[in-house]
Amino acid sequence: MSFFDRLFRKIKPQISCPRCLGKGQVDWEDIKRLNQELKWRPGPCAYCAGSGEVDSEIESKVSVDEPYLTSELSAEERQKLIDNESEAVKKAQLYDAQMENLIKQIAYLHFTGKLNSETIADFYLLPMLETAHQHEAYLEEKEELVNYINKVIEKKK
Repeated sequence: MSFFDRLFRKIKPQISCPRCLGKGQVDWEDIKRLNQELKWRPGPCAYCAGSGEVDSEIESKVSVDEPYLTSELSAEERQKLIDNESEAVKKAQLYDAQMENLIKQIAYLHFTGKLNSETIADFYLLPMLETAHQHEAYLEEKEELVNYINKVIEKKK
């Protein structure tokens, strides 16, 4: 960027982040307010990249409750989504569809299949169970997945 570009570029006004309400961190209250209990966890805010402020134009580019925009995304992928690049938008749509399908599958397995959360977790983690050297990792994954499954069951009651 040349000297004149920096000198004359238009500075976009900043606003308090509408996702984390300016805290830089998304907590359970934010997650509930945005109805993302089954898709997000507390942590750094991906909408403002943890700064607590965003460009005033971002809301017209990316929805505050966009499920795909999480702190696990790379800075490059985050920017692609904000820039509305078709590949990133497709990934976001696919991610949301996969999350919705997972939630529906868990609800189906529990309410229709009459399976408990432990059995459902075993079903999803079956490939991990086949490798004995990953037993500790399996137990950690299972505990986390059982907790998630229980949240889905509670939310879908």
